[in-house]
Amino acid sequence: MRLLTAATAALVAVALGGLADTALAQPKVPPGYKAAPIEVAQLPPYCYAQYVDGAYFGHPVYSIPAACGPYTNHFCPALVSLIRGSNASRARSLRREDLRHAAMEVRYTLRYMKPDCPIYNDVQAAKIRAESLQKIVQ
Repeated sequence: MRLLTAATAALVAVALGGLADTALAQPKVPPGYKAAPIEVAQLPPYCYAQYVDGAYFGHPVYSIPAACGPYTNHFCPALVSLIRGSNASRARSLRREDLRHAAMEVRYTLRYMKPDCPIYNDVQAAKIRAESLQKIVQ
């Protein structure tokens, strides 16, 4: 995953301030795809529209580009599962399930992603990471 810059961390902290009581994602995310603020802080900015409530994130940099296609909304939940599966403090069985889910969602994203999608390399990198971690966390 990528390291947060100070500016991104500050932006996430401000945006997540209103979520402190619920620690849940924006309502348009199905219940199984919710993420804790600490997980959202590890996501790339283009995932914030799915996980951070508020008009401030209406800017295009905070959502997956439309050029990627409508099915790419599965990529950010895949990254959340990848974050969870990478957490060595969680039970191995939970990590295995998270990594299985991450790999499945990334494959789905790649299957339907439009060829000119600007986040293609990020999706490919997530696929490699999920598949590699699945081999380690058995």
